[in-house]
Amino acid sequence: MKADYSLCCFYPDMSSASDFEFIHQKTDPELLFLVRNPGLYHADLVNTARQELRRRGISPDPTTESQPMGRHLPVYEDEPAPAVWQRPALWIGVLVALLLGGLIYWQNQQAARRQAAEQARKEAGPPVLETVQTRLIPAFDSLTRTQIAQELRQLPAAERTRDTVATRKYRLLAERYWKAENQSTYLLRQLRNTQPDATLPGQASTVLEEWHRLNKALAYDHKLTPVLTERVELMRRAAYLRMDLLQNLSGRYGNGLPIYTPQLVRLQDSATVMREALLSRDKWTARLRRGTL
Repeated sequence: MKADYSLCCFYPDMSSASDFEFIHQKTDPELLFLVRNPGLYHADLVNTARQELRRRGISPDPTTESQPMGRHLPVYEDEPAPAVWQRPALWIGVLVALLLGGLIYWQNQQAARRQAAEQARKEAGPPVLETVQTRLIPAFDSLTRTQIAQELRQLPAAERTRDTVATRKYRLLAERYWKAENQSTYLLRQLRNTQPDATLPGQASTVLEEWHRLNKALAYDHKLTPVLTERVELMRRAAYLRMDLLQNLSGRYGNGLPIYTPQLVRLQDSATVMREALLSRDKWTARLRRGTL
């Protein structure tokens, strides 16, 4: 219904009885309009309108009076309680139980392994220490110095003074070669004069280590003169023959076979010829004529 706002036409000297009767006939919206616009009407009329609104159970000023607690909140229906398997606490408990069970199982497994290992050690008894028989091989330091001096005398005088740095490097390489060669000669002489025994593998390993030291040094470019480079190349070939020979001798002895074969004898003889060529100018020259580098 549309409110009638003709109240503004009343005069201020209206009696209280007529005010009350008039207000009583008005609708709620009309009374609210009157109350919310007090500047347009007489104060007695406004107060009478307020009283009528309160009598009807309507707040004349809803913006200032608080609503009952909870009236402004939406109404929610009660949700059903979650099922047992939907509760987080249940799954947390299950997870903790699984972790504890796994930890206990792992600890039991570790304890069982340690017990089995301890039992195996007791049954096996103390370890048996095996010693590798060996005999010391002389270092031949004095002989090595003599051989290096003899070898350098085979070089032309101009070659010895041509590049002192190259000559010094060659001397160091020659020292490694002659140490390994002298120890090889010593071991091979023993094998010719006596029956090989259990010391052979250890002695062969010692001599092979000396040849490895030479090969490590030969892996670098020392920028030697052509004459010295040719002699170093001969040392390289001799080292290969000696190492092949020693490895075969040691392996055949370990397999219970005769240590020498015709092929191994030829390896030994070839390395010996190279050794002699380094110490003799005549043999070096003859070797060059044959073209056996």
